[in-house]
Amino acid sequence: MRFAEEGGLKFRTERGVFYNPQMELCRDLCSLAVGAIEAEGLSALDAMCATGVRGIRYLKENGNVKEVVLADRSKKAILCARKNAALNGCGRACKAMRADACELLRETEFDFVELDPFGSPVPFLCDAVRCFERKKRGWLSITATDTAVLCGAERDACIRNYGAVPLNNEFCHENAVRILAGKAILASAPSSLAAIPIFSLSRRHYVKIIFEMKKGAADAVKTAKSIGFVSYCRNCCWRRFARVALEGGCPHCASRIEWGGPLYLGKLWDERLLGRMAKLNAARNYRLKKEIEKVLSLMLAESGVGAQGYYDLHEIAKRRKVPVSSIDEALAKLRQSGFCASRTHFCPTAVRTDAPHETVLEVLG
Repeated sequence: MRFAEEGGLKFRTERGVFYNPQMELCRDLCSLAVGAIEAEGLSALDAMCATGVRGIRYLKENGNVKEVVLADRSKKAILCARKNAALNGCGRACKAMRADACELLRETEFDFVELDPFGSPVPFLCDAVRCFERKKRGWLSITATDTAVLCGAERDACIRNYGAVPLNNEFCHENAVRILAGKAILASAPSSLAAIPIFSLSRRHYVKIIFEMKKGAADAVKTAKSIGFVSYCRNCCWRRFARVALEGGCPHCASRIEWGGPLYLGKLWDERLLGRMAKLNAARNYRLKKEIEKVLSLMLAESGVGAQGYYDLHEIAKRRKVPVSSIDEALAKLRQSGFCASRTHFCPTAVRTDAPHETVLEVLG
């Protein structure tokens, strides 16, 4: 048995019970997102809780969370989670129970559902959606660690698991988030639920999305209409995100076009939520506080650009056989040309811009 600390709380970690310290930043950001939700008395489910770290942090760090259920099929994990709940003085507000996630979601309603499985969350999506069918509003948080599938390295697996064609290109990590979001949106719409992404994160081996779930046929239709495809040219990096895929020749260089999707075309963040998260982070003593501040600043900046996809400066230089532009130089040139431009949290060597493709190549190449 060992102990770990996160968010000022102490936890037991035991052999045979999964705990990944590399996910601390993700748990920090998600706890900030929970605290930034403008709702009180939330009931939350940590559906595959393992040590219970995530669910306990949601409860202890956020005054708007009233109660948390920690669930896991592993008896050893639940015993560990109960000890951690007691260690952190959670009392009756935290209940740890041995249960299958899908069965629990079918039988019980929660305001906030956390799905953090090993691999893909797709097997749990339908039951998670049912949890919100009788609610006007709720929140669903999902993690996918099968990034090789979503990013296109395992194309057939993505088609099989997500019903989408991936593109293994320079902005594949954003494609991964958008494919996952599209899958959740299409799974929710038949229940007259709009799954609206309010927070998205791509990091190391995983992608994370938090959705606001809104009941209503009109909202469900509107959100479903935000599904489309990305068309892409490997020769010149041209891309287009639209409701319909483009086939044939690239409009810029006439090379063969590839396409990916279906995927989500809309905004990946709610800027107001990001702002409230930043304020909460400033008031907390997280070990990764400065890194969180940087990540949130990047997200606010790229969300403000209002464009899908990003340009990796190294890829542009490689394709055009020119020297690599510096990030600062590229941003300055794009802004001087009258366009919005920012860095992106998806890739440290990339820029997001609303400039036309021809302008991007002219400025960067």
